[in-house]
Amino acid sequence: MNRRLSLLGLIAAVAALSGCVTHETRPLPQIQPIQASAEIPPEQLLDVGVRLFDANVPEDEKTLEKEHIFPEVRKAEARFIPMQIRNTLEGTGHWGQVRVMPEEAEALDVYVSGVILESSGQMLNLDVTVTDATGRTWFRKTYEQVADTRAYKTSNNAPRDPFQNLYSTLANDMLAHRQQLAANDLENVRRVAKLKFASELAPYAFTEYLSKDKKKGVLQITRLPADGDPLMARMDRIRERDYALLDTINEHYSLFAENMGEPYTNWRRYSYDELEAKDEAARSALTRKLLGAAAIVGGLMIGNETGTYAGRAAATGAVFGGAYAVKSGFEKGAEVKMHSDSLKQLGESFQAEVEPMVVEVEGRTLQLQGTAEEQFREWRELLKDLYENETGLPVHVPAAAAETPAAPASGG
Repeated sequence: MNRRLSLLGLIAAVAALSGCVTHETRPLPQIQPIQASAEIPPEQLLDVGVRLFDANVPEDEKTLEKEHIFPEVRKAEARFIPMQIRNTLEGTGHWGQVRVMPEEAEALDVYVSGVILESSGQMLNLDVTVTDATGRTWFRKTYEQVADTRAYKTSNNAPRDPFQNLYSTLANDMLAHRQQLAANDLENVRRVAKLKFASELAPYAFTEYLSKDKKKGVLQITRLPADGDPLMARMDRIRERDYALLDTINEHYSLFAENMGEPYTNWRRYSYDELEAKDEAARSALTRKLLGAAAIVGGLMIGNETGTYAGRAAATGAVFGGAYAVKSGFEKGAEVKMHSDSLKQLGESFQAEVEPMVVEVEGRTLQLQGTAEEQFREWRELLKDLYENETGLPVHVPAAAAETPAAPASGG
């Protein structure tokens, strides 16, 4: 009798376990980015660069399959997600120019960089770091959000991104940190950004204006150029050309994200459905296997205890029924494999719809997938040459000149 009660308890526990993991999808409360309520003085309006994210693609094939990571999709997301952040920040009115930019670009006041930890139709998990031109880290934070399934419903209007709450939360966190800075701190960040650009482009002429605080590890201004300094005036013109190229690159990142929008939304929607179906199939397979095993064990236990024909028949039925349940569980396991294969096909079909974009800038070809960053570095070299041609000063300090002190002027 005690064994029968134990068997019933085991079956009840398994049934309860299968019920506890049932997923309910409810609409998430929408988080909105805080909007500016007053005009910000131009000298305190910080420009923001959102760098391309680290796609964080594992090299191990087993890890890729287990975590449902499709490398080409993830690489496209590393460009798409920064655009969503950029659009959110730009829409608040709290910032100056907000640009998506190659990782190596240095010209703006505040930088947002990040690593994609997890991205699927179900979940987005990002490791985000925000810094400013002085080298000061504002904060580093992990942002995680489950998908708002309302975005996956058919609508005539452009749907809200299923992870917009994450982008809005990041924008509000950045605003909260900026509001902690005094007006002179904001102005100092802008001045450092300007001198940093100049010193990186022409260290021969501008290195002496900045130094690094050894304790805090941040850049500080040693002295400022004189008003009307012709070298700085030329540098300002070159910086405007640099902004123009960044704007051109940004326009094409934006076009890339726009063209990516529909197939990516469809991929995430189907990915969500497949992952939900896979999870449900996995839960069902586990439940059936556990219940089947419990029935088999219970049938054997009862069969050994009873001496009647009816009792033995019931025990045999329990064993066969349990075996069928276990078999059904393995069939459900095959269904899990089917959904995994479907996810892989979705990833491949998505990549087929998002092709690299090529643009001509200043007579040079920029390919937005894989080569834009290299092209930008080449552009920076062109800027250095341009500065040298316009000023007649060398961009880099010759080694001999750096090591050999200047000879004293001869007397008359």
